[in-house]
Amino acid sequence: MADRPRVLIVDDELGVRESLRAILQPDCEIVTAGSGEEALALLKDTPVDVMTLDLKMPGQGGMRVLARARELDPEVEVLIITGYGSFDTAVEGLRLQVFDYLAKPFDCDQVRRLVQKALERRSERRRLKDAPDRILSSVSHSLRTPLNVIMGYSSMLRDEQVEQLTEEQRRALDRIQANSTSLLGYVETMLYLADLDRGLHPLTAGPVAVGELATRIARELEPVASAKRLSLELATTGDLGITSDEHKVAIVVRALAENAVKFTEQGGVTVRVDPLPDGVGVEIRDTGPGLPAELVPDLEAELARTGAAPTSRLLGFGLRLAARLARTLGGTLGFHTGPGGTTWRLTLPRTVAADAGTRRAIA
Repeated sequence: MADRPRVLIVDDELGVRESLRAILQPDCEIVTAGSGEEALALLKDTPVDVMTLDLKMPGQGGMRVLARARELDPEVEVLIITGYGSFDTAVEGLRLQVFDYLAKPFDCDQVRRLVQKALERRSERRRLKDAPDRILSSVSHSLRTPLNVIMGYSSMLRDEQVEQLTEEQRRALDRIQANSTSLLGYVETMLYLADLDRGLHPLTAGPVAVGELATRIARELEPVASAKRLSLELATTGDLGITSDEHKVAIVVRALAENAVKFTEQGGVTVRVDPLPDGVGVEIRDTGPGLPAELVPDLEAELARTGAAPTSRLLGFGLRLAARLARTLGGTLGFHTGPGGTTWRLTLPRTVAADAGTRRAIA
């Protein structure tokens, strides 16, 4: 029990405290406080990873408690529990680095997901704090905090004010949400690349059903493709099982497929998985405009490298990560691009040794 993450639930309503306890207790150690004063007294003596905090409490208000909690532990992740919203609250939350907002009544799955994300970020911040690239840690935190608040608050406005919003206002909120999600994805990719270079993501080899994995990713991207009126076709044949790191294989395939959907405006995207004599091949073809000419030399240099030190100046994080992981997985990544579209060809060996992949990642 000692190594379980600890969550402090701060709310003056017993029912709310016990509801959150029931949701989170299977995964976390729970401590509760019925007032801001009690919460601050606990924080002085008890290490806490995540705090859920009600804004509207007797005595010290939620924002005053949050400001004091930041003085006691600057790295505690905070989820604001609120039944109402205001722009003043969102602005103050940005200043005090709130992780996200949860609106009453609670969605159990959403509560668990947000707490897990908050725990992951706290763990990551601790790890990066002592890493050589302190600037990366600072920049990522500075970007993530306002992005999470912007996304949470725009979602709150979209859901709570749906009847009062004009169609133009709804589209504006959707654009805010979509662009914030994209930017947050860039930040996550940048951090993953940095960790990969330091050897913090060694290979975990196991059975991977590449056809099923590609099918799952295609289904996840189908709503995005449909919104752009693009076709998204999937073709798989034969025995597509390999021994590799499923998580990393999924990152590569998803990065390439997402990139294809993102930059294709007409036609469609095809994902094909075929068995090879010594492994599996994944081909992702789009009908987009092709890669920008100035990007091609950087991409070719990235694909030709064997080490981890960056040489590309223009290459996006998603493509750089795909190229890096293809090498880490013992495979190859090639492409052909032109006015009629771009085709990516990923080959993966039938078996990859975990220790060999680790050496490639940190070479």
